[in-house]
Amino acid sequence: MNLHSSFRYPFWKYITEEFSGAYFESDFTSLNRLLILYHNWYSFLVKPKDISTFLDSHERGLSEPDGLYWWFRKVKRHRIRRVRRRTAFTLQNNREVFERLLSRKDYASQEAVVETLLRISDWLHTLSPDMVDDKLLDLEGWKQELALLTQQIRVSKGTPKSAARIQTTGHFLEQLADIDNVERLLKFNRLKHILLTERWIVAIGDTDTYRYCKQSKGGRLYIAALYYVLLEKGYIKMTADAPQIAASFNSWLVHDFEQSSFVKAFQAEELSQFDGREGNARTKYLTEVRLLLRDF
Repeated sequence: MNLHSSFRYPFWKYITEEFSGAYFESDFTSLNRLLILYHNWYSFLVKPKDISTFLDSHERGLSEPDGLYWWFRKVKRHRIRRVRRRTAFTLQNNREVFERLLSRKDYASQEAVVETLLRISDWLHTLSPDMVDDKLLDLEGWKQELALLTQQIRVSKGTPKSAARIQTTGHFLEQLADIDNVERLLKFNRLKHILLTERWIVAIGDTDTYRYCKQSKGGRLYIAALYYVLLEKGYIKMTADAPQIAASFNSWLVHDFEQSSFVKAFQAEELSQFDGREGNARTKYLTEVRLLLRDF
């Protein structure tokens, strides 16, 4: 979302995305919706802005029945209801995180949004299941989703972004979490052995590069699912962004995917869709990769 103080978000674009349910795919899209509504409201407002009044109204709206989406499939309706409840729950129990965001002059910037998601994630880890009565929220699943949304941009406090980028722009080997270079190399060789055995890749001559064999429809999603599961199992460090992840695969894997499309597959909002929900089209990729790496 690119908002500027002198422009309002296009009404018809908002309506189209609202009716499609696009604003309730994740915490990120729900936060975008809040910012769009706030920006338009603030642009029309003549009197001094009252953040509390806006948040009260937003919370009431999220708490109302969501009959707007009655024609969607059950799985999608369930997802929309869950994300709405999560945002409402945060408004009820940790409103400060939104007040702090909307108090910033750069409230619609990427930096502001990222910091807000990180604060929500940190707050969730202070909660235990017995503190959350609404089981629809799925507290543990919520924590995992936010971790995936923020894993690519969380950098140690005080570490310059340029330093983090230098750390992760090299070979895929550098993505592995082990401190010991020998251990990283052993794991990487083990991963290649599994992929070679299952015919995901084939060696190119005597070089240390490999041709990716799943070039048909869904091929990118298999690689994204592979990265997701490695991350899920704790084998991958959590400091790289999507272009860096794509570059690390490109350092040893030859494929025919368009680079912009390949990079997109590793964006946080894309990775968060590998959630294993029943009826999710990406579940088959996740299931196959988990089986592939069961002994890794």
